[in-house]
Amino acid sequence: MGKVEIVLNSLPMSGGDGPNSYSKNSHLQRRTTSLVKETIDKLILEKLNAKTLISDSNTFHIADLGCATGPNTFFLVDDIIKSVETSLRKSNSSKPEFLVFFNDLPQNDFNTLFTSLPQDRSYFAVGVPGSFYGRVLPQSSVHMVVTVGATHWLSSVPKEVLDKPSKAWNKGKVHYSNAAEEVVKAYRDQFGRDMEKFLEARAKEIVSGGLLVVGMCGIPKGMPFSNLADSIMYTSMADVLTQMQSQGLISEEQVDTFNIPIYSASPEEVTVLVEKNGCFTVASMELMNPTAWLKRPMNVEDVRHWMVCIKATMGSLFINHFGEHLLDEIFDRLTAKLVGLTEKIESSYREKVMLFFALQRK
Repeated sequence: MGKVEIVLNSLPMSGGDGPNSYSKNSHLQRRTTSLVKETIDKLILEKLNAKTLISDSNTFHIADLGCATGPNTFFLVDDIIKSVETSLRKSNSSKPEFLVFFNDLPQNDFNTLFTSLPQDRSYFAVGVPGSFYGRVLPQSSVHMVVTVGATHWLSSVPKEVLDKPSKAWNKGKVHYSNAAEEVVKAYRDQFGRDMEKFLEARAKEIVSGGLLVVGMCGIPKGMPFSNLADSIMYTSMADVLTQMQSQGLISEEQVDTFNIPIYSASPEEVTVLVEKNGCFTVASMELMNPTAWLKRPMNVEDVRHWMVCIKATMGSLFINHFGEHLLDEIFDRLTAKLVGLTEKIESSYREKVMLFFALQRK
């Protein structure tokens, strides 16, 4: 099994609906998604000519890429449908039918997704397995594509960081945060290749005039990743793994070959890739504070809750690399370490580090 497959097979969120599942532990993601609701509503009303788009079929097609297991995808889809209906009412159009494509990797727990579909939904639902770094839908088949919290996941760990002779060999670290410039470049280049493929695929799937809406980890241009709260988490992860190695629980090779395939892009980086693609115009591009809903200082319980969400989101990466028997041990140690750094996290997490952009197909 190649390195790429290893990553692709370990990305799905924790399935089922048990106490450690993504479906039960994705409240932070839900709150973050709710921050972009007004912006998406405005885009649909101002940029999307729904009446013209559905004039042939009277069916509006929506795709959520990287939908996971719910329930966040259902809230997102409902909000979009309400906005499209409002737009159509303003143009005195009849109410259309809605078809929603729910996409994620084949290993995603689609069973949980579909058993938890809202009973009173106003749309037809289709499951679409496959990586969104390639085509997942027929040509010109969808009017609006949305993906929130997914495109910062790279298709694979950059191969250079796993190559001992390479200057980008990322020994003892789990991410490009606080790493050598060669490591940062390897991640940046991998993101560039992935986003090129992502935009090429969406350009074929989205109809002319359709919208592509993306929310992902971001960063202001020029800011070192080490300034961010996530950097404290990744550095602490590396410390925990190194400590477990020194205690003989895991091997040195396991530590040195473990990297989190996540990249935070600046608006400028994405804009360059969009212009290179040439099939879209930028309707919106901004950095937002993903924790704007938290009006008080972060406390110890907030840090614990954050780690529960991270475990449900990233747990499969750790299971795949270190074994399921060590997952709780790793996250118990990580949580304890981060709880001790609550004040440091509080001082760095209010940056605008969610990149939101909307592109309109030419």
